[in-house]
Amino acid sequence: MTQGDEATCTTRAPLGRRAATKARTRGALLAAARRVFAERGYGPASVEEIARTAGVSVGSVYVHFASKEALFTALLEAQTSADVSAMSAVVHDDPDETFAALDRLVTDVADSREEALLDAEMWLYAVRHPEFADRLAEHEVRMARFANDRLSHDWDAMDPAVRSAVRDDEFVIAAAALFHGLIRLRRVLGEDAVPPDLYSRVLRLILHLPAS
Repeated sequence: MTQGDEATCTTRAPLGRRAATKARTRGALLAAARRVFAERGYGPASVEEIARTAGVSVGSVYVHFASKEALFTALLEAQTSADVSAMSAVVHDDPDETFAALDRLVTDVADSREEALLDAEMWLYAVRHPEFADRLAEHEVRMARFANDRLSHDWDAMDPAVRSAVRDDEFVIAAAALFHGLIRLRRVLGEDAVPPDLYSRVLRLILHLPAS
């Protein structure tokens, strides 16, 4: 190895460590923001509390995010990726396994205080701030398209006379509404009112599929 090669390696090492440190700090800030926004709500949450929860300085927050809203938006984008990954993980060749996994996804979110609060907080913030609604709409559209791809086989198998009453995109939106609605109602009313398999049973009813 020449002296020039050694100098290049020496330069790259600190750069690589700095990039890794920056990525860890950003991840810690998103995790802290998730907890604080869920518990406090967007309005009462402060950058100072988020920094304190993450174990970094306030200045570090602004190195990564221009404002509290930018941090909240980044959290939504991270949540979108996580939701798509979660949806990908529940897809199986066996329809019964897929429906069972979807039921688990509903109950996992509903039974997690943090997940349920954050889901509600993002929706409330979008309602109160129309400029943010477009970001949330992008999230929902992405999830809806993903769901449409996964449900297309069962959807195509429906009786054409029944299917013609609702467009494909309308069905996906209705399925998403059912998903979010059951999460919120299970959180409020409990598992007796919203049993673990209710989501799949209703979807099967809509799709005219036999019970498992």
